[in-house]
Amino acid sequence: MKADSLNPILLNEPLLPSFASLRERNLRTLYGDTKISEYINNDKSPKGSVDEKIRPLVNLINLHPEFVTLSSCSGRVAMFDPAGSCCDNHQLEDSKTAENESDVDTPTQQPKEVRGTEISGKGRGKWIFVTHDILPDLGEQIIESLKQAGTQRLISLQTTVMDTNDNNSPITFKHEPPLLHIAASSLAAGKKLLHLVKSTCAMRESGLVVTDQRVTVEIRTTGTLLCLPLMVQSDTSLQPNEDYLMTLADMANKRMEQNGVLLEKLLYTIQNELFDTSSNNRSVEEGEAEFHVSFEPLPSLNLWKCASVAISSRSQGEETRDDVEILAFGGQGVGPTIGEGSNTTTKVPSCRRWDAIFRLYRENGAWAKSWKRLSIATEEGSETVTLQTSAGSFEVNRKTPLGTREGHTACVLPSVSSSSCKKDGVAIFGGRTGGPTSPSNNLFLFKMQDGDKGVIGTPVDVRGSPPVPRFGHSMNALASKQDDDIIVPLAVVSGGYSGKSALSCIHILSRSLDSVTGKTHFLWEHIDDMPHPRCYHSATVLQISQGVDELFVFGGTSEPDDPFSSIEKFVYKLSIQRECSVSSKEIIISEEFNIPESIGAAACSCYMLPDKIGLMLLSGGVQPNDEAPLHIIKWKVDSNGTALSPERARYSVTGCKGELDLGSLVHHNMLNLQCSRGSISAASVGGGVPSFSFGQSFARSFAVSITSASAINNREGKTSKTNTARQGSQATVGPKSNQTQNNRNVTDVVYVAPKNAKSARLELEKLGYFDSRYKLVKVEVDENEGDKKVVIGLPITQHCSSLSLSEGKEGLSQRLQSLVIGWGKETAPFSSSQMSKMANKAS
Repeated sequence: MKADSLNPILLNEPLLPSFASLRERNLRTLYGDTKISEYINNDKSPKGSVDEKIRPLVNLINLHPEFVTLSSCSGRVAMFDPAGSCCDNHQLEDSKTAENESDVDTPTQQPKEVRGTEISGKGRGKWIFVTHDILPDLGEQIIESLKQAGTQRLISLQTTVMDTNDNNSPITFKHEPPLLHIAASSLAAGKKLLHLVKSTCAMRESGLVVTDQRVTVEIRTTGTLLCLPLMVQSDTSLQPNEDYLMTLADMANKRMEQNGVLLEKLLYTIQNELFDTSSNNRSVEEGEAEFHVSFEPLPSLNLWKCASVAISSRSQGEETRDDVEILAFGGQGVGPTIGEGSNTTTKVPSCRRWDAIFRLYRENGAWAKSWKRLSIATEEGSETVTLQTSAGSFEVNRKTPLGTREGHTACVLPSVSSSSCKKDGVAIFGGRTGGPTSPSNNLFLFKMQDGDKGVIGTPVDVRGSPPVPRFGHSMNALASKQDDDIIVPLAVVSGGYSGKSALSCIHILSRSLDSVTGKTHFLWEHIDDMPHPRCYHSATVLQISQGVDELFVFGGTSEPDDPFSSIEKFVYKLSIQRECSVSSKEIIISEEFNIPESIGAAACSCYMLPDKIGLMLLSGGVQPNDEAPLHIIKWKVDSNGTALSPERARYSVTGCKGELDLGSLVHHNMLNLQCSRGSISAASVGGGVPSFSFGQSFARSFAVSITSASAINNREGKTSKTNTARQGSQATVGPKSNQTQNNRNVTDVVYVAPKNAKSARLELEKLGYFDSRYKLVKVEVDENEGDKKVVIGLPITQHCSSLSLSEGKEGLSQRLQSLVIGWGKETAPFSSSQMSKMANKAS
């Protein structure tokens, strides 16, 4: 992105008295002017210039009027000999490089010689090797430098009076990650920048240095730091041996690659958080967009690594999915703000691991204002109880609690019969119940009861070979199957971390029918292994071809302690037949289809009609080479039913209710809420990252609606002739001002003839489409030759409105199709019940 297209986001806080002169002096030193241009390569640091790899980041920071860089280093590999001589000027200059621990890019006084310890390099010793680049022959150069240092030590011992202990002191080998010192114009600006690098880039060792004259942000991390001693004997033999040193060099080169990834992440974060890039960072131009996306903020969950599911509040055969409830199990964090009565809220202040189950619901198109904590049914009686779910009947032990855990997963078990079971069963698996060495392979079954209660327990009868204990894995429900097979696959578990290493195994959880007793039980079965182990990945299941579930596994890492060195760059696709067999495997290179590689992302899938497009939504995560927080990946099906290659879909953001702030969108959940012709909706729940020195940072929960651009175009063509009521209503109501449009009682309506108002309302209520918060409104519309006609506007839910946008009348029941004459927006009065609720809340 060009510099002249970036607009800084300013805090407009009072400047520190010395900041203006400091900024001007440093910019002139770097660029020869106060404008960002080419480097003059004449600063007073020992190196004399800014590292090439960090220059784009330094330029970006200096573009912001509230910051200026003081020093920088892109990362380096170096060796320091404490016994090296620092008597001559050349050696003294090298020691000054060590003294600053980075390549200073601002004017400094030539430091005076000072005394220091052997390891610090201050006042004694010599840097025998320094590089800021990835070197193919790094191992050979390290060995040669060590041998030269050994020879120099032998000469010094023979020609000068030298302490034998100094001659035997170890040489320090170091790999140092990137380092930046930045002056901020105010304490508020410094805190904002520090929060960004800690929460988004996980540079937890960063901090602030605050004085009366200056606020300095130190951006640093020890996550990839290497520091270890090497020995050179008097005969120049090396300890450890040369094979070890070659391996050490390979490790250092890999960490230098991670330095580059970290610098790109810093560049992206600062560019998108401290600069307004809204006019330049659109996914596509609206005219080229395949989908239109809108966001709606939801109450924050304030938990990361929790397990969440979305359950439709309906029986099978009902036509509406407008009502839905989201359940969140366990996790780590401070928890949500929970409403307790009409006027009070309670927020747990401390960050901890949870054993609670939280619920957020949407009713008649409106989301609840806060999460509620569910009560677990603990009636007296038998320890075991039979849970009737749409996946079957299972006995569970209620005396085994969920317990505090994180890194576990959950999914709604699919239906395996034509029963009208209204509440779906939820399976919860694995997770971490303590430290990194306490993974679990517990399986729980949960079912909602009436009200804010639920039943949870461990299934009594679980057979087969269960997966090894793990966390950071994925668990996805398979497609519903209307049959009475003895074994019916329900869910698939892939990858994860055992506490010692990442896992590659894939297991199927099935419902099995005992032919002797006639009872159902769960059955575990190992079906495959991924080519590479991975954890903290994202996965989703999409049924592209009839009867075959396609498992897609995105990103992840095989080294959680060193994640950037092992981000998976491919998508693993596994085809699962209904009999739990694997029919095909495929590895898809991420870059080939522009699919982002990520750690800690979340995914869900859906099937959009009538275009026969399978969509996968991939959100958040640590994405070193990508910018967008949401990716839409589509799989088209040809006329023969064969799935074509995946590709990133183009979309435009067309709406956002309130200010959209996604926060630290990592270790969260992406849930499919509903699918219809030409539109889908989903929700992102939970997420965040820990920061022990600066505090936690949490992701914002939000709902997202995605509409096919072709469906909108078709809808506009269908309704241009029939939907005259919406246009005519404006003649009576008058042109709506901005204030009226933004008023909360402007709502979507359908228009019907007065004689059909009662019948239409009953039909809307039956389908759950009537918005009871508003009254009916009478509207006059123009007819031919200036005649007036009265119609009735019936308020409808958001789901019904989205159906009208994507499908027209075809999205309604046949009864409504015969009654509705158009759609529109009207200013409708609140109903009596809604007014009463508002009055109670205000009091």
